[in-house]
Formats: sequence, C-alpha cells, structure tokens
Amino acid sequence: MALSWTFHPYEIALVGYQNSGKTTLAARLVSLLNLDLAYIKRDAHRFDMDKPGKDTHTLAEAGAAAVFISDPRHRALLRNQPLDPLMASLDFLENDAALVEGHKQSAVPKIVVLDPELTILDDEAFRSQLPLAVVGPAGKGPKLPWSVPYFCRDDAQAVAAFICDYWDSLTAKRPLLGLVLTGGKSTRMGTDKAVLDYGQGQETRRVYALLETVCSQVFVSCRAEQADWPGRAGLPQIHDRLLDKGPLSGILAALDQHPGASWLVAACDLPRLNDEVIQTLLKGRNPFKFATAFKGHQDLPEPLCTIYEPKALPRFYQFLAVGIDCPRKFLINSPIALLDPLPGERLTNVNRPEERQEVLHGFGR
Repeated sequence: MALSWTFHPYEIALVGYQNSGKTTLAARLVSLLNLDLAYIKRDAHRFDMDKPGKDTHTLAEAGAAAVFISDPRHRALLRNQPLDPLMASLDFLENDAALVEGHKQSAVPKIVVLDPELTILDDEAFRSQLPLAVVGPAGKGPKLPWSVPYFCRDDAQAVAAFICDYWDSLTAKRPLLGLVLTGGKSTRMGTDKAVLDYGQGQETRRVYALLETVCSQVFVSCRAEQADWPGRAGLPQIHDRLLDKGPLSGILAALDQHPGASWLVAACDLPRLNDEVIQTLLKGRNPFKFATAFKGHQDLPEPLCTIYEPKALPRFYQFLAVGIDCPRKFLINSPIALLDPLPGERLTNVNRPEERQEVLHGFGR
C-alpha cells in the first residue's frame, strides 16, 4: 500500500527563492495555526547542527552513521545520509500537520512566496503541479500565470486561515466508513454475541443501522468462515487477514482495504451504544490525531467505539513490529483526541451471560 502523502496527511510547503521571506512567514504561521506542527526544511547546501567538541560530533567524525541524543524534554537524530523518501512519510505522524519549507520538486501542496524579481513564476517546478496560492510583499499582487489566491506576506493571519480551510477541505473529502466488529469467538458468553437481542433486534444489525446514519458505507468485520453466519449474512463484509490478533485483526483489515478513509469502529457487544454516543464522538472528533476515543475504565481510552484516521494504519504496523497488538495500548501511546467518559456505562462490553442478564433487566426485560 502506497501512502498518499509525502511527509504527513496534512502538509503544505512554502516555496520561494532565497531572501523571499519564507522562514519569517513560516515562524508566524506556526503560532497562528494552533496545531502540534512539524517544521521540515530543505537546505540546498550543507548544514551542520552539531558542534565541534561535543560527544555527538566526536562520534560522528569517528564514522558513526547515525548519532542520537536525548534529554528529559528533547531528542535529536542526525544521520549521515540523505532524506529517505519512503520513510519520510512515517517520521512526522505524531504531529498534527507538517509545515514544509522548500522541497519544491516534491508532491507536497505548495504556496509560492515571491522574490522581488518574480523569477520564481517561471520556475519549471510548477508546470506539472500548480501551487495552491501565492504570497508576495505587496498588498496587490502582480499578474500571475495561475488562477490562485494571492496574499500579502504581512497578512500571515489570512495565509493561516487559507491553510486551515485547505486542510479542512481534505477532511471533508475523506469518506467516513463504519465497521461493526463481529469476529470474536464469544467464548465467555457461550453463544454468538453478534446475534444477541436486547429488544431491538440482533445486535450486529442494530449497530450496523446506527452507523449507517452517519457513515457513507458500513461493513461487518468477521472471519471468512463467519461470512454466512446469522447476523452477518447479506451484509457488506471485510474479512480478517491477520488472524488471532483480536479486534486489531478487523481494524487492520478495514484500514488496509480503504486506506484513504476514516473509520468509525464499533463492537457488536455494546448494547447501550446509541445515537447520542455516536453524535458525541463525531462532535469531539479531531482528524489531525491518530484517533478520537472516549475515556473508559480508569480513564483509559475505549478502543472499540472509536474513529481511526488514515495515518493510524502505518502506526498500527509500527506497533506490531515491536510486539504490540492491543488497540488500547495503541491509543494510550499515541497522540489522540480523548473525550470525557459517558454516563450509564454506555461503552461497557457485555461478555458473559450474567452481564447480559443485568443489561436485559435494566432494559426492562
């Protein structure tokens, strides 16, 4: 699966010739965008971030290909090699967005910052990819070869608003799909939880209909051998590919099948789940994070009524690489939007017959 971004799903580059004011504008945008931003700069010449006499400099001069240093608040990694275009798409995912300076030849969406002579307007880099906007030193822009917005460089607030609107448009274009997790073995319940009825029909179909009200398409997640089982037959399905990983098997299969979508994931064993929960989750959604989830027991995130964003897919695989296959641990150790807990045990899983009887009693049956 090829990722659709260069550095980050939300990225934008300021490109311009030397002394055009890119860095000054970038510094003002960082304070105005109000996001956890990564700043990525390309220097056409050699740069040195280390200082002679420091241990890291001594080891780099001795031939270390990578030098890493950290303190309680910072970390820095210097590699004696050029940017890896494949791995660059993974380096900044913990940030909300990426503000890039330079990288004119890349596919990153660009804002052109004019030089006094306007020579950048003739740059061949923009023949195949038009810029999103142009920034210049004057209040009124020159005649441009493209029909794009023009902003005065001093009006950084207007540029910031344009960038926010552009990133919001990316979110609006991204489909929100629904996934009902039904692939468990229901060992503790002793019967298939997907077909239990708490008074509103089979739980799988109830949750499916609930997600249909807010998602452009909904799928049932199950193992291939469960495709024709009650509660699943006849509904659109995504089958687990990575088996024996619990709920992560279903979540990964969905993210893999539609990597450009956001996913509203809900388990089939949440009988108190209702429209109020779903609307609260959508209202609190932060698409710049890996996911949006509610606080649950001990204020830990609840992973089975959660919106997962596209950048969660490579993050999940990174966690798998270090032996973590628990969606809750993924959420605990990732920047997410964590919403206040809901009253009434709305997201409490029902796994045992006695728990089911408690719910039925509470529902008046």
